[in-house]
Amino acid sequence: MINLLKLLLKILPWLLVVGLLSWMLIQEKMSFSKERITEIETNTILTRVEQLGKMELVKYNFQEVTEIRKIANSIDFKFFKYKPLPDSKGVLISQGSAAGCIDLSKIQLKDVQSSNDTIFISLPSPEICYFKIDLEKSRLYDLQIEYMRQEDRRDFVQELYKVAENQIKSSSLESGILEQTRENAHSVLRPILESISDKTIILRFELDEPTIMNDN
Repeated sequence: MINLLKLLLKILPWLLVVGLLSWMLIQEKMSFSKERITEIETNTILTRVEQLGKMELVKYNFQEVTEIRKIANSIDFKFFKYKPLPDSKGVLISQGSAAGCIDLSKIQLKDVQSSNDTIFISLPSPEICYFKIDLEKSRLYDLQIEYMRQEDRRDFVQELYKVAENQIKSSSLESGILEQTRENAHSVLRPILESISDKTIILRFELDEPTIMNDN
């Protein structure tokens, strides 16, 4: 009996060392496994988000009345002024649209963070992905350019359409299209991502200035 106790006392420290090493190894494997799961999960979410591409979240429709008037040069004869050519004028009543979107393909791995049952995603700033005029629903009125050469007439009309198109962009910004895009991201995009990940999604936006694009 005494010999058995002596033997146990001799091997007990070794048993404790082996047990401690085993416990540390198990903890390391568990930690590595958790990190791998998080990384794989984050990559999966990132891939699914990138597949959504440039997501249109709001669309504004406009009807604009655009007028251009160009005063012709006159010749000053001291006692009176003479215009060899009449003034140019054109009115365009146009319908157009502008869309706000978020380019999800810009999201990188560093923009997706996972913590327990919550995923934090940093989104790029909202964009105006296009603003354009519907040519079929737009009409020219009171066009006074008959005296012009054909090339000058074409340039005048193109300028008129360009001004109207820029009015659509300005009107959409004044109407808060970028703010509406940001709000719709929370109400539309977040439920989609939560259904994909089965986790709570917290969306955050970059602080840089929003981008305005025109795909025309």
